[in-house]
Parts: sequence; structure tokens; C-alpha cells
Amino acid sequence: MTGFQPFRSQPKVSVSIIAYNQEDYIADAIEGAIGQDYDNLEVVVADDCSTDATASIIADYARRFPGRVVAVLREKNGGVTRNSNAALRACTGEFIAFQGGDDILLPGKIAAQVAWFADNKRRVLCGHQVEDFYDEPGKAAQLNPARPRSGIGPEGIIRNGSPLPATSVMVRASAVPAGGFNETIPTASDFLFWIDVVADGGEYGFVEGVFTRYRRHPAQVSNRKFDMLSDNERSYRIIADKYPQYRAICQDCIVRHVVYFGGVRHLRTGNKRAARSSFLDAIRQKPFYLKAWLRLAQTI
Repeated sequence: MTGFQPFRSQPKVSVSIIAYNQEDYIADAIEGAIGQDYDNLEVVVADDCSTDATASIIADYARRFPGRVVAVLREKNGGVTRNSNAALRACTGEFIAFQGGDDILLPGKIAAQVAWFADNKRRVLCGHQVEDFYDEPGKAAQLNPARPRSGIGPEGIIRNGSPLPATSVMVRASAVPAGGFNETIPTASDFLFWIDVVADGGEYGFVEGVFTRYRRHPAQVSNRKFDMLSDNERSYRIIADKYPQYRAICQDCIVRHVVYFGGVRHLRTGNKRAARSSFLDAIRQKPFYLKAWLRLAQTI
């Protein structure tokens, strides 16, 4: 942007970590955040009333690193989205990075993303590549299949889904929607959040490099596939009402990203009857949807 000046000093960054029953992982998550080579940093860790030792581990870090680690210890379990908002409300940085309580930030992440934002004040959302790693012995780590993308405004995100793994994202705090994460979406509320962040024509993009390790394990929230699809459908309906210029795109995405993929997931679990119903529903709404016709043939 013409006349824009890069940062003259280090802007404050908040790392928002949400946790629930992650006593085996939370120390690694906090260590990766507080160990960043970036001085003006706070690490906000919100525990959603865990029934294991997660909260006490977080509290211990807050005692040992006052000012660097901020503990938000909820007395009642509210679920992923409410816990995300509890962490978000405690963040005081000019930029906010997001992390799960079982993921690990790698060296250089914060500095690299802040440098990306410094080039243009219209830049509001930044990510990077992520490495998936597994608890299972002998299973090798690999790059997350999500392909980072760039764009301006929400249309590309609405059409194609989240352009960046959530645990890689940093946002400009001034672009955060007033209500934070939408609490009518219990789990996968980040998709709608990213859209709200860029809704006023903000730019999103990424820095080259792998700066987060995303832990794959049986208890992770993202394994709840059908809950995620339900949340995604609700997100598209909210987007259609909030941003009516994208209503037709949202309806198309519900068919392609929710109804069709629901059928695919039923097919993968061997439930051909449910899969057939989903593919027929997709075809009813989008009669020339070839992928749905091809998948329908697999349910016979």
C-alpha cells in the first residue's frame, strides 16, 4: 500500500493455545511457543476444565514464566469454540497465532509471519506448511496435504475451504470479528472465523517453510468427521445469510463439500445405504454432478 511503513519495533504477538485432557502433550505445546526467538510474545493457554493434569501443568508454566505464559483455567467445560473464545479474549497482542494443545510450534515461526505482515497493512491472515506426525511407532512424519493459498477477500476461502491448516494461522487482531468465534458452531468454527477476518477485502497468504508440527492421534477433535461436516454446513448457511452476495456459492459448496463428502465418508466406512442417500441428495440438487454419479455407482 502506498506510503505504508514497515514495523519500527517488534509488535506484540499472542499465541492462543486451547487444551482439553492433553496432559501428555501440553508441555511440548507450551515449550514450542515460549521458545520462539521473538521477545514481545505472550502465550495464552486456555484449559476447558480438563479431568486430567492438563490444567495443573498449564498453571505451573504460568507461575514459572510470568508475563510470558498466561493461564486461562475454565471451571466448566464449554467445548472447542467456547474455549477458543476464552483464549482469544485474553490475548492482548497486535497479532494472534493459533495452536492446538497437542501441536508443536517450530523455531522461527513467529518472526517469519510477523515479517510477512510488515509488508502491507491490508495483510490480515497468514499461514505456512505443517508437518503431520504420529503417535504410532514406526509411522513416518509427512507434510500436511493442505496446500497453502493466497488471495484477497473471502470468495476463494468460501469456494475452496480453509486455505491453510488452522494450527499454522496468524491473524491481525484488528481484523478479528467482534464476537470472536461463532459459538453456534460447536467445533469447526475456524472456517467461518477466517472468512470474517478477510471479509473487508483483507489479504491472506503464507510464508514458505514448515513451522508447526501437527500431531495425529486417535483422540484428536478432527477425527469426528461427521460432526465436522455438520459444522461446515452450518458455517455455509451463516455465510450465505451474512454475506448474501456469496449465497449461490455457499449452496454449491454445501452440495460439494458437505453432502457429497458425507457420502464419501459413509462409503469409506462401508455404509453403502447412507452413502447412496447422500449421493442421490447431491444429484437432486446438482443433476450434472458427475463425481456424485460415479460414486453412486459404487453403492450398488
